[in-house]
Amino acid sequence: MSKIRILDDRLISQIAAGEVVERPASVLKETLENALDASADRVEVELSAGGRERLVVRDNGAGMSGDDALLAFDRHATSKIATFDDLEHVATLGFRGEALSSIAAVAKVELLTAVRPGEGHRVRIEGGRVLAAEPAAAPRGTTIDVAELFWNVPARRKFLKTPPTELRRCLEVVQGYALARPEVGFRVLHEGREVLRTEATGEGDAGRLERIAQLFGAELAAKLVALPATAEVGGWVGNRATVRGRRLFVFVNRRLVRDRAILAVFYRAVRDEWQSDRFPALFLFLDLPPEEVDVNVHPQKSEVRFRDPGLLGRITRVLRGGLLSARGEEPAPLREAGGGPPGSLRWEGLGSGGGSLLADPWTPWVGNDIRGIRDVREGRESAPKLAEIGYGAAPPSTVPLSRGGSGSLRLLGQYKGALILVEAADSLLLVDQHAAHERVLYERFRRHLLERSTHSQKLLVPLLLELAPAEAATLGTLADRLEGHGFDLALLSGSTIAVRAIPSPLPMADAERLLMTLAAGAPEDADAGGAADAVIAARLLDGLAAGLACRSAVKIHHVLAQPELERLLSELFDAEQPYACPHGRPTILKMLDSELERRFGRR
Repeated sequence: MSKIRILDDRLISQIAAGEVVERPASVLKETLENALDASADRVEVELSAGGRERLVVRDNGAGMSGDDALLAFDRHATSKIATFDDLEHVATLGFRGEALSSIAAVAKVELLTAVRPGEGHRVRIEGGRVLAAEPAAAPRGTTIDVAELFWNVPARRKFLKTPPTELRRCLEVVQGYALARPEVGFRVLHEGREVLRTEATGEGDAGRLERIAQLFGAELAAKLVALPATAEVGGWVGNRATVRGRRLFVFVNRRLVRDRAILAVFYRAVRDEWQSDRFPALFLFLDLPPEEVDVNVHPQKSEVRFRDPGLLGRITRVLRGGLLSARGEEPAPLREAGGGPPGSLRWEGLGSGGGSLLADPWTPWVGNDIRGIRDVREGRESAPKLAEIGYGAAPPSTVPLSRGGSGSLRLLGQYKGALILVEAADSLLLVDQHAAHERVLYERFRRHLLERSTHSQKLLVPLLLELAPAEAATLGTLADRLEGHGFDLALLSGSTIAVRAIPSPLPMADAERLLMTLAAGAPEDADAGGAADAVIAARLLDGLAAGLACRSAVKIHHVLAQPELERLLSELFDAEQPYACPHGRPTILKMLDSELERRFGRR
C-alpha cells in the first residue's frame, strides 16, 4: 500500500488555520483588517474571557451581499486581488483570502452583514461546516461573532493563556490599528466593561498626535519630538523621560509591522547618539509606494520586505536627527575665535575695557594677566550649570592612571568641578563625574542588595499613572505579585492606576519608572508565577540600586583631589558598563584629535 495519502479538506483547513490563527488576538487582527478595508469609520469589539470564549467585531463599513457573505468563507476567496500584478501593488490590509476560512475551521462563527440597512444576510459555520445561510435584518455593515476558539482542536486550546493575558494581547492589536487609523473610532468592551475608547480624529500629523494622546495620555504626547519629516518617513520620538515604557511602533502604509531591521537601526542610533541602552518612545510612520513594499512575506502579514536597499539608510538619518533634537543638547560650539558678529571672545585685562584676545597674535597667554574670558554673544544667557563655580581652579597637571586596561589614559584634571578631562591616544575624553560615580555606586549597591529584602511605605498622596489600555491590563495582571515586592496598586476609572505604596528605599521617580517599564514590557507569560516574579525582582533591584546611587553620587561643582579623581576613573573603567549611568545618560564624551585638527584648520 502507498504510504503517501492526500489529506481531506477539513484537516487541510485546520492545518492552514494554525499559520493564521494562534490566539484570540490573531482573530481580532484579521477581522479588524476586514472592517478597515471595508471603509468603516466606527468599530466596536466585545470580548469574553479575553476572547477565549467569545469575540465580536461590529463595523459600519460597506457590508456584503448574501452570495459574497457565503463565498468569503471559502479558502483563498478575496475581493482584494485578482492577478499577480495586483499582488505587486497591494494597498489593502488583507489580500490573501485565508483569514475567514481559517477562523471558521477552528471556531463557531456567525456572520451578519448588510449593504443596505434592513436587508442583511446571516451565515453560521462550525468547524468549517455551513449550518445556515439565510436573510436577516441588520444595519449597514458587518458583524462577525467568533465563539469557542479551538473547540475542535483541544491540543491548540490548551496553549491559550489566561483571560487577562489574552485580553492584553487583544488590546495591543486594537491599540496598533487605532494609532494607524486616527480617523476611525474604536471601542472595546470586556465582560460588558469598557476598557478602550477612542474618538475619531482628523488624518495627518495632528490627528495622529491627538490619537497618541488619547491612548497614552497628554503627558506622553507632550514629551514627543517630531522627526525630521521626509516624503517617506515621519513620526515622533520621545525624550529621555519616555524611556520608562517600551513604546515602539512602526507602521508601513498604515500597517503595524514588526520589522527587525528598522528596530535594529533605531537601537543603534540610540546607542550612538545617547550612549544608552534605554530606548525612548517611537512612533514611526512610513508612506511608500505599494510596489516598493513586499507584504506577502508572512501569513499573518506582520512582516514586510523593502525593495529599495537605500531605505534603511534614509530612515537612519531621520532617526538620528530626531534623537539629537529629543536629547535636548547641542554639539559643543567649537567655532573660531575673533570671527566677529554675532559675538566674539573678549578678555578683561588689568586696565580698562579689555580688548580682543587675538588683537595681538604674540600676546602671551599668562593666567595672572587674564582675569576671565566671557562670551558676549547678544541675546544669549550664560549656561547656569557648568559655569556656576566658586573656587579657584587648580593648576593643570598630568597624572598617569594606575589600573590595568587604562594605562594608555592620562588624567589632565577637573573642569569647573563637573567634568574630568582625560587624554587618550587619539582623543580627549570628557567624563561627567556625577554620572561616572552613579555607575560605580550602582554596580556596588546592586551586588549588596541581592541579599536584602524590601519594605513598603505608604504614600500620603497616591501616584496616578496614565496608561494605555493594554498597559493598564498588564499591571492589573501583575498587581498581586507587585504587592509582595512593596507596591500597592488600585485600578481607577479608564486606564488610570493609583499607586498607594512603594518599596521604602525606592524614590518616587524610580518607582514610577519601574512600573511604566513593567506595564510596557511584562513577561510574555505573566501567568507563570516564577517567571513573572523573577522579572519583577530583577527590575526592582535595578531601580533600588539606581535610586541609591543617584542620591549618593558626588554632585556637580564638587572639587575632587587628584587621588580621588584617579580612583573614580579607575573604578569606572573597571565597571561592567562604564559608558552610561543607570538612568541611561552618557558618562563619557569623546572629542577626536582628527575633529580638533579639522576645527583648527590643520586638515
